[in-house]
Amino acid sequence: MKNKSRHNHDAVPIGDIVNQVFQQFGLSRSSEYRLVFESWDRIVPPEFIGRAQAVSFRNGKLIVAVESSPLLEELCGYRAGEFIALLNQDISVRGEATHLVVRGIEFRRN
Repeated sequence: MKNKSRHNHDAVPIGDIVNQVFQQFGLSRSSEYRLVFESWDRIVPPEFIGRAQAVSFRNGKLIVAVESSPLLEELCGYRAGEFIALLNQDISVRGEATHLVVRGIEFRRN
C-alpha cells in the first residue's frame, strides 16, 4: 500500500489570502484597527471614557481593557450587545468599510 502524502504543495497560507482580500477592498489591518478604535471612542459613554479602552481587534472581536471589577461586571453582563450594535452602526454610517463587522466584544480586567 502506497503512503499518500496529505501535504498540498500548492496551498496558500490563510494569512496571505486575508491580506489579499483586505487589499482588494483598500483596507489594511492597521486601518481596520484604526476604524474600530475610532468608532469605540465615538460610541463609548462619557462615564466610561478612560475606564474602558479598546486595546485589540482581531477576527471580528474587539478586546476592551476595563479598570475595575464592578465596571467589568456591568459591561460583560449588560452592555456587550449594545456596544456591538453601536460600533457596527457607527462603522456603517461612516461608509469607509462596509464589509467590516464587529462580531464580538470581550471585556478584560486591566
